[in-house]
Amino acid sequence: MVATDVTAVGTARRGLAACEYGGDKGIFGFGHLASGYAAVTNLVSNAGVVATDVTGVGTARAYPAACGYGYDKGIFGFGEGPSVVGMTNLVSNAGVVATDVTAVGTARANIAATQYGGDKGIFGYGTTGSATAVTNLVSNAGVVASDVTGVGTARYALAACSFN
Repeated sequence: MVATDVTAVGTARRGLAACEYGGDKGIFGFGHLASGYAAVTNLVSNAGVVATDVTGVGTARAYPAACGYGYDKGIFGFGEGPSVVGMTNLVSNAGVVATDVTAVGTARANIAATQYGGDKGIFGYGTTGSATAVTNLVSNAGVVASDVTGVGTARYALAACSFN
């Protein structure tokens, strides 16, 4: 059940991403402010309490994607800041965001990501200035694989979720 609005903690921004970590917690990260791109994260407790801003590690950017992997870790990837970027940042099972890792694959923004198989993830689609149909698998160790031509129509600004 969705509760009523709660005044948010932290900096208001758009174009951010979020994923789970630690088996029962979440993290919001990055985004676009009126003054530019942000490298800010906010941890979410297992009770749904959002923590204050943490100065993010990595390149300030907006419109990345994020997903879980390895059962209890997360990964932020790709984005725009101001041109499209191809990088990832791993999130430990304690919610610590690691420095930039140059991503394997096409730099793009407005992509989607989700975990699958319980311990792996996938980044997909997005825009490089025009819509793409590219996916990148994430191993259970957080390693991003090279581009695979996507199945289906090239698109961007979409969402993804796991099921079953």
